[in-house]
Order: sequence, then structure tokens, then C-alpha cells
Amino acid sequence: MIRRSLTFIATITLAGSLQAQEQKSVLRLAEEAYAREEYALAGALYQRQTSGKENKTPVALLMKMAHSYQEIGRFQEAAGYYQQIIARPDHPTAASFAYGETLRQLEQYEAAKQQYALFTTSNADSIQLKEIAIRSCDSAAIWIKAPSPLQLQPLKTLNTSGSDLVSSIVNRKLVLMSNGYRRLVLNGNRETNPATDRRTQQPFYKAYVYQQYAQGNGTMYLEELLPKVFGKYDYHIGPVYLNKSEDTLYATINIQGKNVQYTGKGPVNGVRQLQLYLSVKTNDKWSELVLLPGINIAGYSSSHAVLNTGGNILYFVSDRPGGLGQTDIWYCEKQADGNWSTPLNCGDKINTIAAETFPTVNEEGALYFSSKGHAGFGGYDIYRVKGERTNWGTPENMKAPFNSGADDIGFVLKNNGPEGYLSSNKPGGMGSDDIYSFVATDLFNSINGIKAPDVIRNNEPKDTKPPVTVTGPRKLTAAEEADKQKLEQLKFLYDYNSADLLTESQQMLDNVAEIMARHPDWKLVVLSFADNRGTDQYNNDLSARRCFSSIEYLAQKGIDQKRIYYANKGESEPVNKCKDGVPCNEEEHRQNRRTELQVMW
Repeated sequence: MIRRSLTFIATITLAGSLQAQEQKSVLRLAEEAYAREEYALAGALYQRQTSGKENKTPVALLMKMAHSYQEIGRFQEAAGYYQQIIARPDHPTAASFAYGETLRQLEQYEAAKQQYALFTTSNADSIQLKEIAIRSCDSAAIWIKAPSPLQLQPLKTLNTSGSDLVSSIVNRKLVLMSNGYRRLVLNGNRETNPATDRRTQQPFYKAYVYQQYAQGNGTMYLEELLPKVFGKYDYHIGPVYLNKSEDTLYATINIQGKNVQYTGKGPVNGVRQLQLYLSVKTNDKWSELVLLPGINIAGYSSSHAVLNTGGNILYFVSDRPGGLGQTDIWYCEKQADGNWSTPLNCGDKINTIAAETFPTVNEEGALYFSSKGHAGFGGYDIYRVKGERTNWGTPENMKAPFNSGADDIGFVLKNNGPEGYLSSNKPGGMGSDDIYSFVATDLFNSINGIKAPDVIRNNEPKDTKPPVTVTGPRKLTAAEEADKQKLEQLKFLYDYNSADLLTESQQMLDNVAEIMARHPDWKLVVLSFADNRGTDQYNNDLSARRCFSSIEYLAQKGIDQKRIYYANKGESEPVNKCKDGVPCNEEEHRQNRRTELQVMW
């Protein structure tokens, strides 16, 4: 798939492959695997072929081995082989550039810059890529010295040893693509031997949906997305994007069957092209997938579709003729007859000589995407840019912690709010690509250089902090006073290191929604707290997530978010002795992991 074919770190067992083809030499097997872009298998075979004799191995062979490891994200091993290569007098100049790319992915920016400087070429495109790379090293070296207090948290409930990515968010649901869930029991079934992509030695992607706080369910659920719709497709499925009303979906799917290039020797050769499909729900039933009319071009990929806020512009990724680089972001507009216009390139403010991919739209008038062609940390970085169609501002690198030397992709926000997700193959994860969550209460202000106040309402910055007590001469009736006391006596508790609403919390919030519906002029302040374990910044972020859990639940119950304020209090104001340095048992800590309510108008 687009994005290094979405390659991943793989643990390779060669016995089965070699036993089945004992008549072939290891080198021949390696060369055939490399030609088919089966980099995981090729790297292991090359390593077996060259082990103990690297100095006598042809440089061209070492280059292929290093490139194979780089393609599957094993950057340390790739860097080690590139280091051996550049020490050889017969090394190609391209080795310096490839080594620089790997060092940048390892966030060794000064060393990477030195390698880029050694790369010489007369090719205009390569010269431009070199300039971008050197500029990126300078920028990243500055950015990395000013880290953000914001922390990304791996989503342990969703990450596997495979590759897991967020495609989009619809209402309370995350739409995912993963190859790590296929052996799990989902929808009552489990795949004991899922089909495997020989390029990565991992199962093919499927699409899934994940939802927290499901109606009547205190936990979460994860299930395969529309198995009856996607069941007949054999190769990678995803990303999948659903419109706001959840009655139209756009799916990226590898071309199937007879349309796949095939050499007649072994598995499918090379990168499979991608196509965009459409399905529409009528009377609660989804139609069969059809190719999205007017978008796909034979011989080229079209993928990663996403709608703008108004639903009248479709952005997607393609390597079709007329682009500026490897893959570009294109757009088309919905016509009066419901069809899409001829696609147009989004232009050189967004697109570069390198690759752009994974567009997302989180708020009106802004596009998020990942690119290798703008100044960045390394691999794919996430950028935000304001505009539409071909009229764009200057893309803004989202910097750390959203970006790293690895591939950072798929930036999505819940309800255009401060709680969001992205995917990355950065070191320290459970698998190759992992899903990370974050709470950035000051996200848009920080991007725009504005300092936010302490309390934010409706996910928008306000000039003044709202009052948290009833003010003015108004006198409550007995019924109003009783309802106010009910609200302000409530306390929602949480599991350790979690913002998930417990079943009893949902039941209490159901009552809150009923009371707020009776008093349409009332407003509510949601105050959330954490226990004292963890850093101050982490606990502030965690308490913010707890605020948003309650706000989101009440919004689903029909309470206008304009009536709800919040304050994330972190580990301040414990209800007992549990402060830093004071030993406490688990029940005492639990009492401090809470959300409280205050009434205002």
C-alpha cells in the first residue's frame, strides 16, 4: 500500500520457504524475493548469504540487503550495513544518501547531514531531494531541543504485534485498518491461518471498527467492519472512510485477481496498485462495493479518500500522470448530478517531489497529511495546512511529539476536539505500526501561537475563565435546589490510568442528562482529577481526557456542548492524604481518580 507499501518490522522464519525450494540457491531466492519487493524475506536471505563475508560481498548485494531492512523499518540494522558499504572504496554515491535517510530516521541529524553532503549527483530531482534532506536535518535539530510537554500514549487496548492504524473517526467510533487482529475472535469467528502478504510476512489488512462506551455496555467493542461487504476481497483493505451520516463509505482496496501484475514465478510481483471503491447504505443495508466512478485510472493507484467538512470536495492520493512527485494529493468536486468532477492536483504548496499520503480533515478549512517532501524529522511527518482545492497556505509541521524520525501518519481528532489519535512505527511500540492517543487542550492555539486560558469551553479558547459557582441574585426553587445538589454530589471514579467511563458512571450521566434537559438555562462545569502517580503533565492530560469522556457522553444524550465547560485539575485537590511522598493503598488512590460537577448559569 502507499507508504512504503505500508511495510513493517517482521520476524522471519526461513525454514519453510527454503525447504520448499531447496533446489534454488539462497542468493537466487534472495534476488527473486527482492525483485518481488518481498523485503522482509529478501533481507533475511541476503543476510544468510553474506554472513561472515561482508567484505567479499559485492557492494550491489549489500545495498539491496540494507535497502530491504530499511524498507521494513529495521533502521539500526540498515544503518549498520550502510556504514559497511560507505567504508568500501567502490561504494556508489547513492549509498551516502541512503545512509543519511536511515540516520535521520534514527534521529541522528548531524551524522545524517554529513552523509547527505557526501552525496553527489547531476540529476535535478535528486539534487532537490538532497536539499530538502539537509534542510530537514537543520530544522529537526532545532525542533528536538524544544520538546512539547504533551505526551502520546500507546493505545494498548488496540495495538498488536502487527500493524495497526487509524483510518478515520465517525461519531464515537474509530475506523481502523490492521493485520494484527485477524487471529482474534471477532464477530464470533477467528482466522487460524489468514492469507499472508509475502512482501511483509504479515497477514493482509482488514478494516475494523472500535467503540468505547457503547450503549448499555460499560466496556468497548472491536469488530470487523462490514464483513459481508468486504469479505470477497483477498488483499489489503483500507483505509476506509465513512461520511458524517454514516451512509456512504469510501474504501481503498488493492486490485484483485486477474488485474494483478504477475510474473508467473512465485507470488505477485511488486507493489499492487490501489483503487477507490464506494458503498452506499439504503434502508439499513449496504450495497456491494463498486469502483468510484471517474476517479480510478488503469495502471495507477488511487487511495486514501477523505471528504471536506461540507462533503462536497473529495481529497485522495494518487501517483497518476500530472503529479509533482511519487504520490500527490488530488481533489474533485461533487456535481449537481451527484457525480465527482475530473480530479485536479492540489498544487505545489502541498505536493512535493517526494511522497504525500494519508490526508485527513479535522476542522473546516484545514487539511492534515503526511509527507516526505517538506522539512521534517524523518520518514513521513504530519503537516497541517489551511485552504482548499488548489489554494493553500504554507504547511505547518506538527513537530514533536506528533512527529518523529519514524513514519507518523493518520492524524485524527474526535469531534474536532483536543482528543485525538495517530499511528507511528517509532521505536518502543508493540508492533510495526502502533496507534497512539493524545489530549492536546491547547492544540490550535499552539499551532497559531496563541496562549489559551486555563479553562476551555466547547473545545474553543475563551478570553476569560467561566465562573464555577452560581452568581447573581437569582433564588432557586426547592426543586431546582434539589436538582443542583444531586448534580454536585455526584462523583465518577475511574480505573487506574484510564479515562474510560465505567458502567455506573454512564448510569449517573444518564441522570445528569435528564436533569440538564429539565433546566435548559443551566450550564455545567466538568472537573476531573487524577491520582498523584505519574508526572504533573501526564496527570493533567489524563484528567482532561476524563473531562472529555463525560462531555462526549452527555453530547450523545442530546446536551448541547455549548452548555458544558471543563477544567482538568490533574493531581491537585486530593480528597485524602495521597500527595507525593505519602504512601496510599489502591482504594485511597481510586478516590482521587474522579470527575465532579458544578452548576452555573
